[in-house]
Amino acid sequence: MTPSPTALHNRLTALFGAENAWMDEPATAGYAVASRRPAVVAAPCTAEQVTAFLELASREKLGVVPWGRGTQMHLGPPPAEYDVALSLKHLTRVLEYDSANLTLTAEAGLALREVYRLTIPGRQFLPLGYPGSEASLGGLLATNTSGVKRLRYGGMRDLLLGIRVALPEGELLRYGGRVVKNVAGYDMCKLYIGSLGAFGVVTEVTFRLAMLPEDERLLAVAFPTLAQGMAAATAVRSAALLPSTVALVSSAGWADSLPVSLQPGQAALLVHVDGSHESVQRQIAEGEAICTSHEAVEAATLSGEALLTMWERQEVWRTSSPDPALLQVRVGVPPSSVETALGLLDEAPGFCRGPVRWLADAGIGSVTARLPLDAQADDLVAQVQAWLGGIRARLDDRQGFAVVESAPEILITQLDVWGTSSGAGLLKRYKSRFDPQGALNRGRYVGGL
Repeated sequence: MTPSPTALHNRLTALFGAENAWMDEPATAGYAVASRRPAVVAAPCTAEQVTAFLELASREKLGVVPWGRGTQMHLGPPPAEYDVALSLKHLTRVLEYDSANLTLTAEAGLALREVYRLTIPGRQFLPLGYPGSEASLGGLLATNTSGVKRLRYGGMRDLLLGIRVALPEGELLRYGGRVVKNVAGYDMCKLYIGSLGAFGVVTEVTFRLAMLPEDERLLAVAFPTLAQGMAAATAVRSAALLPSTVALVSSAGWADSLPVSLQPGQAALLVHVDGSHESVQRQIAEGEAICTSHEAVEAATLSGEALLTMWERQEVWRTSSPDPALLQVRVGVPPSSVETALGLLDEAPGFCRGPVRWLADAGIGSVTARLPLDAQADDLVAQVQAWLGGIRARLDDRQGFAVVESAPEILITQLDVWGTSSGAGLLKRYKSRFDPQGALNRGRYVGGL
C-alpha cells in the first residue's frame, strides 16, 4: 500500500532533511508533468542518497519521476503513477576537469552553461548545445539531445565516456570510465542514452571535450524550392568541406531569424563551418559557389553574437515544450531520405490550421516539425492517429521512424508516442532486471515501460 503524502513526506524528511523534501502546492506544481503533480518533491544531495531513496521507492512501489532542470519534461506520455519528483538540483559538482586529456566528469544535475563557463577559458567546450543552455548534463543524456554541431563533433553516443547510475534495487554502479578508450565488452552507457531514466538515475557523467575553434561562420542561402535546397545540401556534403552543420529550414516561421529573405514555398540552406580563419574563409567561399550553381537566389553569412543568437533560438525551438495547440514530431531517416521525409510532413493533413514549420538536419537525417492543430477538427484524436500511422508506415520503407515529442494532453495520452521498436522485447527485459517494480518514469518510455 502506497504511504499517504504526509507519511511519505516525513520519511523523505528523515532521509534528506526538511529543507530537501516538500509537499506544499507551489513546490509540487513546479514539478508537474502535463496535469500530473507529485505528492512530494525530494532533492537528495549525494548519489548515495539517491540510491537509498530509490531502494525505498522500489520497496514501497512508489512512482518516481527523475528531474534535472526540467527543460524537456514534455517528452513522452505523462507518468502512470507520480508519487515523488526526484530532483537532482543539488548534484552539480564538477568532479574532475582534465584539460590535458579533454575530459570532464561532473554530477548529472550540472547545467551545460556551467560547463561552458569552466572550459571556455581553456579554449575547450562540450558540443551538446549552445553556451547559455539551462539543460542539465543528465537531462541531455536521458533525452539523447545533441547540439547543432553533431555532424562534425558527434552526438551524445560519441561524446559520453562513462556514467555512474543509481538503481532501484539499491545498487550504485559505474559504467565506462574517465578516459577516451575505456570500454571492453558491452557498452552499458548506451542503454541509458535516450531512456528517460527508465532503467536507473544517472548521477555522474564523463564527457569527451573538443577544442574551441579559432573561427566559425554560417552561410545562409535561400532557394526557390526545397528540391533545389536539398540538391545543394547533398553537393555540400559530397564536396571537400568539413561542415559542422548542414541544415534546411522552411519559409514558415523562420523568416525573421535568418539573414536572407524567404518567400512562401522557398527553403533556406544553413551551412556552418568552424576551424582556422583560413579554413573557414575557404569553406564559406566554396559552399557559396556550390549553392550558386544550384540556382540560389540570395546568400549571406553570420558570425559572432548574431550566429550564437540564431543557433540558440533554433535549439530552444527544437527542444522546448511548444504551444499546447501544436503537435511536434521528430522524424529520423538516412540523410539521403530527408527530402522524402519533408515531403511527407509538408502534406498538411486535415487537422492542421496552417503551414507546417520544420527544421531539418540534412547532415544526420533528423527533422523536427510542428503542426498547428485545428481544435475544431472532427474527431481530432482519430485523425492524428491515422496520419501518424501512415507516416510511420511510409518511413519504415526508408529505415526511418517518427516520434511524437509534444502534443496537447488529450492527444499525448492516446497516441503511440514512440511507435513500434524491434528492440522492445529486449528493453522490457532490461526494465525487469534494473527496475523490477517499475518505479522509474512508469509508462513514459517505449512500449509503456
